[in-house]
Amino acid sequence: MKKLEEIAFDYPLCRKQFEEFQQWLATKGDLSERNDVLPFFRARPQLAVLFGTFNNRLAWPNRIGWEFDIFGDFTCDLVVGEWERGEYCFVEFEDAQHDSIFQRQGKKATREWGRRFDHGYSQIIDWAHKLDGLSPSADLLARFDRYEIGYEAAFVIGRDQHLDEGEKQRLNWRSDKVVVNNKKVTCLTFDGLLSRFSVRVNTFLAVETVTIAAATKAAEVAKAAEAAKAASSSSGDPPTAPAKPPEQGP
Repeated sequence: MKKLEEIAFDYPLCRKQFEEFQQWLATKGDLSERNDVLPFFRARPQLAVLFGTFNNRLAWPNRIGWEFDIFGDFTCDLVVGEWERGEYCFVEFEDAQHDSIFQRQGKKATREWGRRFDHGYSQIIDWAHKLDGLSPSADLLARFDRYEIGYEAAFVIGRDQHLDEGEKQRLNWRSDKVVVNNKKVTCLTFDGLLSRFSVRVNTFLAVETVTIAAATKAAEVAKAAEAAKAASSSSGDPPTAPAKPPEQGP
């Protein structure tokens, strides 16, 4: 039984790995789940922890697990979570081929949901079914240190270049409107994932910029105060005596 590993968020490294993700996607077309996707993300855990932002109840991810077995029956490609809150995001990756999300069936003009998409989505349904049957239980307590956990799911598959505008809208609608056992399943392409991660990384950058500016300003104020104090001490001038009030006449 695999256990979740502790991980501490490192923003500079996360930003570096995000930039590698940008470059990687720019040079890739189709993607293989086993040969491309899983090795890439496994080698970049600071990038992978951003999946925790898909669960709004998760404040700060500090646990990660790869090919995490869900009580022996099913395997999740990636899980990211916050141990203290008991909140997680379970991630399913699939490949990115021209027919991964939609595929042609006969002479129909509108493509149907693809075999790879249905396979990956069914995996998520099976996770939800298994976890629901175990909640609450001693099995969850042994694995997650609590009888019940909260979670959402992310499903990453395909590329934008393989979809027309109508198909992108269908994918977005399914992601926004369809839930599994009241759990949101965010469905998006690898390009969509890059866009979501870009928003998160830029948010962190803005916070970092404001924090650095505030720290710099505080340091300047402190330095100026120290300089003024030192100048006053080195002058050697005795403190000025208070003025004597004029004497009152009879």
